[in-house]
Amino acid sequence: MRLGVLLDLDGTLVDSVYHHVPVWDRVLTDHGHEVPLDRIHRGIGLGGSRLVTWLLGHAPPDLDELTSAHDEGFLELRDRLRPTVGAVALLEDLERRGVPTVIATSAGSDVRAALLAALGDPQLPATDSDAVDDSKPGAELLLAACEQIDVEPSDAVLIGDSPWDVAAASRIG
Repeated sequence: MRLGVLLDLDGTLVDSVYHHVPVWDRVLTDHGHEVPLDRIHRGIGLGGSRLVTWLLGHAPPDLDELTSAHDEGFLELRDRLRPTVGAVALLEDLERRGVPTVIATSAGSDVRAALLAALGDPQLPATDSDAVDDSKPGAELLLAACEQIDVEPSDAVLIGDSPWDVAAASRIG
């Protein structure tokens, strides 16, 4: 048995949740969708397409435009991102112990790169929503992450910060 660790990035290793909420609020409002901030907050952790569909109750025709506008707005804040307290120490400890570790994030690759830069660009394998057809709370992202580090899902632990992480982890056992 080989044990491994799957790490959520956005909100877990990088303190970014409160960057996403106002960006999503602006993007949605600019496109005529009024959504309460607390509802946006509860949806953070879902991939962009899933989040918008969950918030609006349907996939709008401009879904791709909304998610692109969010990513652009979020990336404008990249210099304000910082590691979550203890995140760098956790990564260093896992590396020192030789624990197979992989980043599994619902962010797309551009946002993932900005988040990793905020952590000092750790040299870890990673997978994101651009690499799979379905993001969290679906299982596909975590299954791809387990495959990257050659760990059975039942022998992996996910460290995350949202109920969507819990749901995805439950789906893979």
